Amino acid sequence: MKRLTNSVFGKLVLMIIIVGMAFFGVDQVVNVLRGGLGASIAQAGSRGFDPADLDRRVEAVLRNMNATSEQPVTKTEALANGLIDQIYASETARITVLGYGAGLGLAPSTEAVLNQTKSIEAFQNPLTGELDPTLLRQRLQQLGFTLNEFEDQIGDDLTIQTMQSAATSAVSAPKALSDVQILYFGEARNVSWFFYDALKGAPPVELTPEDVRAYYDANLEQLKQPERRAIDLLRMSAEDFIGEVEVTEQEIATIYEATKSERFSDPDQRTYAELVFDNRDSARAAFGVLAGGGDPNAVTGAVSNTLKTSRAAEVADETLRDAMFGAGKQSGAMFGPRELNGKWVVARLISVQPGPVKPIEDVADVIRDELARERAQILFSEKMEVLDQALAAGFDLDQIASELKVPIISFIEVDANGVTDRGMQFGLLNEAQAAVAQAFRLDPGELTSRFDTPTAIFVATTRQIVPASTPAFEDIEPGVRNALIAERESSASQAAVTSLVDRITAGTETLEQAAAAGGTAIETLPQPVTRSTAGKAGIPGPIQQAMFSTQLGKVTSLPTGTANLYVILQVNSIEPPSESAMAGIGAELSAAMSNTLAQDLFQALQAEISTSMKLRTNQAALDAYKRSISETQ
Repeated sequence: MKRLTNSVFGKLVLMIIIVGMAFFGVDQVVNVLRGGLGASIAQAGSRGFDPADLDRRVEAVLRNMNATSEQPVTKTEALANGLIDQIYASETARITVLGYGAGLGLAPSTEAVLNQTKSIEAFQNPLTGELDPTLLRQRLQQLGFTLNEFEDQIGDDLTIQTMQSAATSAVSAPKALSDVQILYFGEARNVSWFFYDALKGAPPVELTPEDVRAYYDANLEQLKQPERRAIDLLRMSAEDFIGEVEVTEQEIATIYEATKSERFSDPDQRTYAELVFDNRDSARAAFGVLAGGGDPNAVTGAVSNTLKTSRAAEVADETLRDAMFGAGKQSGAMFGPRELNGKWVVARLISVQPGPVKPIEDVADVIRDELARERAQILFSEKMEVLDQALAAGFDLDQIASELKVPIISFIEVDANGVTDRGMQFGLLNEAQAAVAQAFRLDPGELTSRFDTPTAIFVATTRQIVPASTPAFEDIEPGVRNALIAERESSASQAAVTSLVDRITAGTETLEQAAAAGGTAIETLPQPVTRSTAGKAGIPGPIQQAMFSTQLGKVTSLPTGTANLYVILQVNSIEPPSESAMAGIGAELSAAMSNTLAQDLFQALQAEISTSMKLRTNQAALDAYKRSISETQ
């Protein structure tokens, strides 16, 4: 074989074999690779995304969240709280729609992408208001986008917008449906009602000892008390270690001097010149003069030229406020030209007058508390490691508490919801609900896992178990008697109300007669109300629901929340809306219904897309991306 391959003939044969493999073997391999997902996480039609695309999306979401959040979220935290999975689900839904659009041949033009980019204010030159290529690249670099990636993103957004508008642009609620809604919301009703004490004048319930005992025997399971446990709870938080840290007066003074102007001074006042022009060209010319250090009073052509001194809170326009009072803004800062209320505004910051600074004596306690809490938090983190080591070593709760120097809190017997046999609840057990629930699954003396909440860490153990049991009849006989009385009174009350409603409905007794017999007065609305005006008239919600769900002339009852007291209500009139009322609410209802129909139609489109587009996912690639987050943090 070696001699063959070294000959001219052998090399020729080997070349033929290689070419054949290229045509018949390698091509099939390439097709297989192309038919699969490769390194992609998900794909629908011709659209898909890989881990780099997903990471870029995650970075963008976290950047937007952290821009306004007091406590920035890391990728690790986003993974732990399920945010990564939410972003993944959003991206798969997005590429499904884009894959469907690509299959239809939808693609935005270059001009459409350019026009959309031009409309983004962050990319516009502050002087000309036109798209600034240099500013565009700077902003994209800050966001972590290349120009091509940004253009693709804009194109995708335009494609989705086109599909949404195409599905809903011609939707209009049918007149028949609108008319039904107008009649429903526009009809006016008037009702009368009175309060009825169903057991007024009724003799008290008399029970024999045999009745009470029989009720007890028949309800043994319902009277059974759940298992209760005496719980020992270890709660550890940063506050437990504030007393162990020390803050010196020198440290307080150092922080005060470094931060007093930003944290402990009243808002500063700033003086700026504000010039207003009728047209943009004049404003641009004035901007150039002011930016070059020119005197605002030397500018001509202004409708108004005002020197203003104010605090940030006194400036209503957000963009002007940011330009004059934003972080790092110093004398000479410029604003505009910008159109406000039909005029063009230019402004230049003249001077900054700092606000008075609070003396250190007034803020020393604030600084001391902040420093102590920061150091206690560090100590708390160290104690968490000690706790984990103690749990791994199998220490009991007393040993752990001694090691951490935190107390154990002991509770009397409670059920799994933290309630005692007398109905008492403990707020701390509610806070440690997860630890308590696990303690109920363990034997006495066994420790639960460590449970973390936003404010503390908990470990629990069971000290004693009181098994579930039904109390002896003699121990709860008064409670059983009261329960039986309440049940019989409720039955008698309901029977009396049903009988009264039946008599009024049958015509053997009028509403007025029934009210007089009960010693109460009938109340009637001063004028009919609609579904939209009933609440404004102060009619309670249950009565509103009853009056608009009961037929004309019919009588209904509803409980008031007080034992044995009911509202007996009758619908007196139902008036259809007038022509003027129908015209008044018709346009609003028609628009609302059209919007609802458009939403339903778009949801139907999304369902159709999900059905017709085969979404392929690569769980291994997603898991690898998640592992990369865990390993790098």
